[in-house]
Amino acid sequence: MIESISIFMAVIYGLLGLLIGSFLNVCVYRIPRGESIAQGRSHCPSCGHVLSPLDLVPVLSYLALGRRCRYCRAPISPRYAIVESLTALLYATAGFAITWTGLATDWPALWLFLAPLGYVSVFSIFWTRHLMRTPFLQVLVKQAVLAAIIQLLLPFMLNRAW
Repeated sequence: MIESISIFMAVIYGLLGLLIGSFLNVCVYRIPRGESIAQGRSHCPSCGHVLSPLDLVPVLSYLALGRRCRYCRAPISPRYAIVESLTALLYATAGFAITWTGLATDWPALWLFLAPLGYVSVFSIFWTRHLMRTPFLQVLVKQAVLAAIIQLLLPFMLNRAW
């Protein structure tokens, strides 16, 4: 039986993942252009209009706006929603797994368990078209995702009987 605390932690971690995914999108867009990730408001890449807070709600704004800029109607890349959704899913899975398997009570194990999240997050910053043309970085990103998936599934296979 799935405990309600596991579902609650999955929701909390999933929301955190949405926010982190949104920040990763900022990094992916700004770092290759030499822009600051700490200063400056988010803006439409097509028309340059500064986005309002309602335009910045991860995934929901993308869907509510019909995948287009509110101001110039230019299409918004699906990459934004994909990165936010995948990061939220990864974090939600971790939140569920650490409570369902009992790792939440063991801090050293918890930090080791969350390490792949940081690993994938850091490599996601470099996931741009320009950088992904390099075969070495393609391999690193694929390994990071594979390591995260294995590390997230391992506690389920070791600690629970199916």
